[in-house]
Amino acid sequence: MQTKSIPYTFIRGGYFYFSRRVPSDLRHHYNSPRVVQGLRTSSPQRARVQANIAAAKLDAYWSQMRMTASDVIGPSLIKPLEADPDSRPKVPSNPDTAQAGCPTLLDALQVYLDQKGKGRPKTFRIAAQRSCNYVISLCGNKPLSSYTRQDALMFRDWLVKRGLTGSSVTRNFSYVKAVINFAISEYALELRNPFIGVYHDRTAGVLTRKLIPAEDI
Repeated sequence: MQTKSIPYTFIRGGYFYFSRRVPSDLRHHYNSPRVVQGLRTSSPQRARVQANIAAAKLDAYWSQMRMTASDVIGPSLIKPLEADPDSRPKVPSNPDTAQAGCPTLLDALQVYLDQKGKGRPKTFRIAAQRSCNYVISLCGNKPLSSYTRQDALMFRDWLVKRGLTGSSVTRNFSYVKAVINFAISEYALELRNPFIGVYHDRTAGVLTRKLIPAEDI
């Protein structure tokens, strides 16, 4: 039975376990309808952090699986991802540009939610996780110092391609920028946030209310 205080966990033998039901549209990729993994801790605080990180990683991975299935011609011919690890899309990285000890985007997201999410509505946490998971599914969960302007432009183009309005694109960027900026300040990192200053049409898809002609009033 899952614990009520820590989502996606249950206790067995005094230790916490992570448990998450596989979405129905991805069930055919798994041999079991549920993902279960021991967290190797009896501490509620550590279990909460590890469970949140595991859930975020799964959300990002499942988003990647869905995008792959929808964008590729002939998805029925593709081998299951688990059967052929080498066939998974590889995310280019540049380890030379990564600062030693620099947190990843998932690490930064967790710190941001732990510190800034107190007293906020549940929608705040969900929105921040969703935006960061979009970036991770596109560019990978890299150290913050490894993200580039090209990653930010890719993120913008992907959001636009999905048909999001200009205000929705702005909202997604605002969460990603806030998470990275907070980590830069919290860890005293010497790096520039590449997601700042990315241009997009803020009025795209936004309906404006037309004025009623005076003679019609």
